[in-house]
Amino acid sequence: MKSTTTSIRRRAVAIAALAASAALALTACAPPGGATEPSEAASESAGATGTLKVGYISPTTGNFAVAGQEMVDGWNLYWETQGNEVNGVTIETIVEDDAGNPEVSLTKARKLVEQDQVDVVVGPLIANTALAVAEYTASVGVPNLHPVAASDDLTQRNANDLTVRTGSMGGSQANYPGGEWAATEGGYDSVVTLCADYAFGWESCAGFVQGFAENGGEVVEQIWFPNSTTDFSTYVSQIQASGADLVYVATAGGAPGPNFLNAYLGLGLDMDDLLLNCCAADQGTLRTMGDQIVGLKSISYWAEGRDSEAVTEFIESYKDFSDGKVPGAYVAGGYITASLVASVLEENGLVTGEDLVSAITEYTFEDSIFGRISWDDYNNTVGPVYIREVEMFDDGNLYNVPIATIEDVDQWLGRSPEEALAQPTYSQTFQGLE
Repeated sequence: MKSTTTSIRRRAVAIAALAASAALALTACAPPGGATEPSEAASESAGATGTLKVGYISPTTGNFAVAGQEMVDGWNLYWETQGNEVNGVTIETIVEDDAGNPEVSLTKARKLVEQDQVDVVVGPLIANTALAVAEYTASVGVPNLHPVAASDDLTQRNANDLTVRTGSMGGSQANYPGGEWAATEGGYDSVVTLCADYAFGWESCAGFVQGFAENGGEVVEQIWFPNSTTDFSTYVSQIQASGADLVYVATAGGAPGPNFLNAYLGLGLDMDDLLLNCCAADQGTLRTMGDQIVGLKSISYWAEGRDSEAVTEFIESYKDFSDGKVPGAYVAGGYITASLVASVLEENGLVTGEDLVSAITEYTFEDSIFGRISWDDYNNTVGPVYIREVEMFDDGNLYNVPIATIEDVDQWLGRSPEEALAQPTYSQTFQGLE
C-alpha cells in the first residue's frame, strides 16, 4: 500500500505551491470543466518537449460497450477540441478494447507498456479489470489514470503513488450519502437492494446500506446478480416479494441499467420507490428508456442537469462532437482526465511517472464539471455527491438534475482511514453493517 508518510509530505509541498500560485483559480481561458490555467511563471519555466504516449484501455465491445466507448469519447473530445499538442508536447493515444475481461485487460496493459512503450495507461473501466491493471502498472513504474473505475481499493488497500482516480469516486463513497438521504429526507424506513455480484456492486451496496442503516433504516434483503445478466425478471419478482419501502439498484454501465428498468417497469412497479446508482441511470440508460423514466431518482458524483457554466459549456461541446447527445459520467470522466493531463503538461512540460500523478493531485477545482473537487493523500477524489431526478429539458433530451447536493464527500464513510482500512474488503458477506 502507498506510504501515507510520503503522501502527506508530498501534500504539504503541494499546499505550499498552491498558496504561492494563482494557477489554480478558475479562469475564463480554461476549457469547459477543465483544469485551471497555469500561472505565467509556471508556463515560462515549463520543461521538456516531445511526445507523451498514452495507452487507453476500455471495454468498447461486450456488455459494457456503451459505457466503454463513451469513456474513450470523453478523452477524444478534449484533444479534438483543444488540440493534441500542449506546450510542445504531442499526445499520442493508442486505444485497446478489453471487453470488460480482467485477463484481456491485463494482456492489453502488458502489450501497451512492453511493446508500445507508453508513458501512461488510462483506464480500464470495470472494477476487477482496473484492480488488475493498476497492480501491473505500479509494478513496472507506469502511471495509471482512472477516469471512471470505481473500485474502492484502487485508492485504499492497493493505493500507490502511480495510481490516481481522475474522474470518479469509489463505489462505497459515491453511494453512502444516498443511503443517508433515503433514510432522512427521502423518508424511507426499509430497503431491498439489487447489486452486481462483483467488487463494484459489493462496494456500491455497502456504501448505500451503511448510510441507510446508520440513519435508522432497515435493510430487509440484499440480492446479487452476475454481470452477464440480461433478463432481470426473476430479480424483480424477488424485489416484489421483499415488502420493502424502497428499492436500491447498483449496476455497472452499459446494458444492465436499461435491462433492469425494462423488467421493473414491465411488471408495473412504482418508480417513485426506486433509487439507482450512477451507472444504472447514466445517459446511455436515459437515451434507451426515453420519457417513461422522467422522475427516476439516482445517486451520482456527476449531474449533467446541474446549473453550472462549466457543465453547460462541456455539454454544448459534446453535443457538437456527438450529433446532439448529452454526456454522461463516462464521457465526463474521460474528458476531465484529458484536461488534467493537459494542465500538467502546460505547466511542467513533458513529465511522466510519479511526477505526472503528483502534479495531477495538486489541483483543486472550485467548479469543475463535477463541482468542487480535490484529491486526498491516497490519490482519490473528494467532492460532491448528487441525488438526481430525471427531467426533460427544452432541447428534448433527458437530464439528471440535482435535487440534493452533499459536498466534500471523502472515501472513508465517517471513519478514519486507519479504521476503514482495518475492516475486511466489501463482499456479499461483509457489507459493513453491525
